[in-house]
Amino acid sequence: MTSPTTPTAETHPHSQDSWGNRIKNASVFLGLSTEEVEEKLKELGVEEHPAGLEMLSDEEVTPFGDLRKVFGDDLGIPLAKLRMAMKHLRGPKDSKKTDELDVELVRLHTKYGVKPKLSNIPSEQLLEDYQPDRPEHPITLALKKRFGDRRVIVFKPDTREVDIEATANYITDLDQGYAEEDFAESEGEMVRVYKVGEVPDEVVSEDPLFPGIPLRRNRSTANRIDWGPFELEIRQFVRLALEAGEVDPDSRPEMRTLIADAREGLDNLKKLYPEVAVTYREAKKVGKLPSLVMTMKQATAVQKQDPFSVGKKNRQY
Repeated sequence: MTSPTTPTAETHPHSQDSWGNRIKNASVFLGLSTEEVEEKLKELGVEEHPAGLEMLSDEEVTPFGDLRKVFGDDLGIPLAKLRMAMKHLRGPKDSKKTDELDVELVRLHTKYGVKPKLSNIPSEQLLEDYQPDRPEHPITLALKKRFGDRRVIVFKPDTREVDIEATANYITDLDQGYAEEDFAESEGEMVRVYKVGEVPDEVVSEDPLFPGIPLRRNRSTANRIDWGPFELEIRQFVRLALEAGEVDPDSRPEMRTLIADAREGLDNLKKLYPEVAVTYREAKKVGKLPSLVMTMKQATAVQKQDPFSVGKKNRQY
């Protein structure tokens, strides 16, 4: 019959590599409770979270000499028993490696502690690690618990970057009894205030040749033209030329010519398209030039209306 104090197949770390199993099996040979084993490992800076298994598996991180000191020299555990316990602490050769860790989790544990009490950390400090597009992130959950449905988050104008200073100041005002507001100031502009977990609808550049289609990193998703090198005025002129029927975005040869002409500058386009130049001048005078900006919500709506890009099928590509 198997001794109840001997690790069995069910508890052997090769069958289920876990922190609990490694500690339990090692404790048998060390003659200590699992709590005592964990306490001695803690003296070496080795704890279950965030990288306990990886630390135990890596001989450079937890060399045998360090373990011999805390268990052998301090507690008088015989060397042979310690070596047997070490086999279980190391785990199988194919155990998890550090490159499989959640780097963000490790960073948070390093900054706030293994079992951080985020409820005790000032809001301004939490905001440094707030990621509004990650609703299950520990910081998001902590801020959500703290503020509920109140609007407290201020973003920098036309971005999804949290204005930490403006947000912290706004929260301070609320703590002092000031009423909640729908707007706050960021970088000299008025912007909306959002709930924790909400993000502003991102503003993106619109394709000059395909209304309703956003550029992706300044490149057209319809015909791959890179609009990055062209200033806004040239893009606006091209849109007016499109609306006037002067250019055909479905013709690759014509697009090559257009882009080559645009590289010569706005004055060159005005000479080549004199009627469009008149429209451009009049629209500019009254502030009616195409904005060529849109929100991602608008782009999503366009995509839903034409999910298979039917309007792109007749292009001469």
